[in-house]
Amino acid sequence: MSEESSRWFRGRMVVGPFAAFERAEFEAVEQAVGLPVPESYRLFLEEAGGARLPYAVHVPGCEPSPVQGFDELHRLGRNRKDEYGWGTLVGEYQKSREWWLADEVPLAGLLPIARNGGSDTVFLDLNPGAGHGQVCAFVHGTPLPGYMSQGVFAEVADSFDDFLDRLIVDPDLAEHSWSDVAEREPTDPWRLTVEEWLDKEVPQWRDEPWAR
Repeated sequence: MSEESSRWFRGRMVVGPFAAFERAEFEAVEQAVGLPVPESYRLFLEEAGGARLPYAVHVPGCEPSPVQGFDELHRLGRNRKDEYGWGTLVGEYQKSREWWLADEVPLAGLLPIARNGGSDTVFLDLNPGAGHGQVCAFVHGTPLPGYMSQGVFAEVADSFDDFLDRLIVDPDLAEHSWSDVAEREPTDPWRLTVEEWLDKEVPQWRDEPWAR
């Protein structure tokens, strides 16, 4: 594992730790699914296969909260027990077929690549045809007044690169991220990383009340 705290890829910050890209493990993903993985996603795994992607994306039909974050990235390779468990690309693909998700989403050819703490999930569509490489998301329904009662499954981007381009920083995450480091020394490495991220993604953040 690399000790780097973050890397930038296509203008987006990815948070570590980072594992070395292993071609055999990438091929294991394609073998498990039985379909080729788009080059854009392979390049992401090779250059920035980290643990978190601290952004959100617009999910059509997901009202009244259409902007959803899926910051927990699934990893290439095996876990610390040397298994394809939860959180690994192969493990997530295999286990999702046996879990509740199979009752909510047409999973054929869909590779889970990220989720959030509520198990809302982002998929890469590996099916051949016009939809190959599209990014889709599933968000649970919520049994609360004013919220969608049924889960939503929708396309969020035409490709993985398009998905990265569509990402935004949720204002609540920006505030929370800064509050976590605001009391640290100005030279603290992680504080500097958060400042760099906010400066690039939310240029006016220093004018917000929570940043003063």
